[in-house]
Amino acid sequence: MEVYQRSYTVGAEGLSTQALFKFLQDIAGEQCIPLKLSGPDLEKRGLMWVIIKYRLQVSRWPQPGETIQANTWPGKTRHGMMPRFYVLRDAEGETLLAASSIWAVVDRQSRAMVNNEELGVHIDPVETGEEIRLPGAVKKLETTQERHFRVPAEYLDENGHMNNTFYYTVAEDCLGRDARRDRLLEVSTEHVSEALCGEELLLRWTESEGLGYITGSLGEKLIFRMNLRYE
Repeated sequence: MEVYQRSYTVGAEGLSTQALFKFLQDIAGEQCIPLKLSGPDLEKRGLMWVIIKYRLQVSRWPQPGETIQANTWPGKTRHGMMPRFYVLRDAEGETLLAASSIWAVVDRQSRAMVNNEELGVHIDPVETGEEIRLPGAVKKLETTQERHFRVPAEYLDENGHMNNTFYYTVAEDCLGRDARRDRLLEVSTEHVSEALCGEELLLRWTESEGLGYITGSLGEKLIFRMNLRYE
């Protein structure tokens, strides 16, 4: 297994947080295609990829019209948790941002995690020396605001639940933030459970000294929680 590389040119509208994470999701899937482990490949086997955690560190946000070079590679699987790393650089080779993530394989019918090695879902790890620390716990703050959010059909993906990238749209909408305007420095996300079409989540959030904290719950069940830190 080698580091996977792809370039990306930011549109005139700029790069939203949702679009960034969609790009990271896309290049992870592209690297799995030759291994026959992409999302469609797993779907044929009754399985699916799910994202458990993300961690993002930003040095500089990509600008409209800028072409960036993205690298991604897998880490060593531990107890069914499959790490993946990313680095995005500008035309001069300067690092714009780095990210780490943890993925898992889930049975599509039961929605339970499975042993990926027993099912032959194996990706040889790569070590580059550029790996940032894996995602840890989201820092909890006492929330001060809340509202309800109903999952729209256009936010769903091929797995039938709200795609992980749209949680960033929801979070920044609550915080009144936009990475294209505000200087986003860090993101830490935990995806605990899934949200289905039409389900109504209770969103709770706050921001203190540039650190945003937001959670989404369905009844007593936590769906996600997230930190977004701005300058």
